[in-house]
Amino acid sequence: MISFAEASVFPIITDVFLIPVLAARAGRWVYFALLVSVASVLGALFGYALGLYVFEPVVQPIVNLYGLTDEFAYVGELYKQSTFWSVLTAAFTPVPFKVFVLAGGFFGVPIIPFLLASIIGRTARYALVAFLADRFGPKAAETFIDNFNFITMVIVILLAIVLSVAFDVPELIF
Repeated sequence: MISFAEASVFPIITDVFLIPVLAARAGRWVYFALLVSVASVLGALFGYALGLYVFEPVVQPIVNLYGLTDEFAYVGELYKQSTFWSVLTAAFTPVPFKVFVLAGGFFGVPIIPFLLASIIGRTARYALVAFLADRFGPKAAETFIDNFNFITMVIVILLAIVLSVAFDVPELIF
């Protein structure tokens, strides 16, 4: 339930709740990673619907409450470049996913790339956190989360470079 809410409106990231659960339930990281991923993607679809259908009465006050007006506008610009890559990056990295989710509905981005990027990004993120917590213990996972910004930005940059070289598309880097 937390990952559902976190994808659309809840301010605390799911990872801080996932790690203690995994510490108590060692060996079940795949189950919990998938459970949290599915809930998060369903939450993303809910947030998309909020942005699409009830932006002014519901979403605008949330955006104002968290002081995300500038970020929301910036996401709109990113969506003009690529829905898939924008959502994938937000779904995996510490960028506030809920801003991309709510903005996705508001800007009416295509649902298929939005959904695919959400599935891939959220599953990869939670599988990585769950695997690390299970394999190396909660302390290692907490250290990973403490350095998550740096680690995920390095991964995203490396992925962009690899994809741009593999597909001969230099503008993916920039």
